Amino acid sequence: MVPARPDPSAEPPTARPAPGVGRWVLLALGLAFLLIQLYGLYAPAQPEGPDGLLDLPGMDKLAHLGMFALPALFLRAAGVRWRLLAAVFAAHAVLSEVIQGTLLPHRSADPLDALADVVGLSLGLLVGTAILRRRTA
Repeated sequence: MVPARPDPSAEPPTARPAPGVGRWVLLALGLAFLLIQLYGLYAPAQPEGPDGLLDLPGMDKLAHLGMFALPALFLRAAGVRWRLLAAVFAAHAVLSEVIQGTLLPHRSADPLDALADVVGLSLGLLVGTAILRRRTA
């Protein structure tokens, strides 16, 4: 008996959400990091503290990168569609800067923050997709 050959016209398998409890843990982590992101972007004032790590040049951009990378990573690894995440988080990156510049008196808008947000989003989506594919392989 000759083994059946795979149909070359068949579509490759798509990544599916992680099954069971693992998916819920990833979703919970994604939502927790989303809440941290919202606090970080919309808190009325930056936390005051002694000079140190937070005052180093570029730390603000690194914080923005992380605030968008982590929720995107965990939500994507849980199986949330990347296009949905990309659209919502990219729009939020721009909108958050507009809100900071117009509605929050102790905050200011910075286009480079939005750029750091989008870079973080992209990294989070890439790593989250890699995790999702590995889990479903």
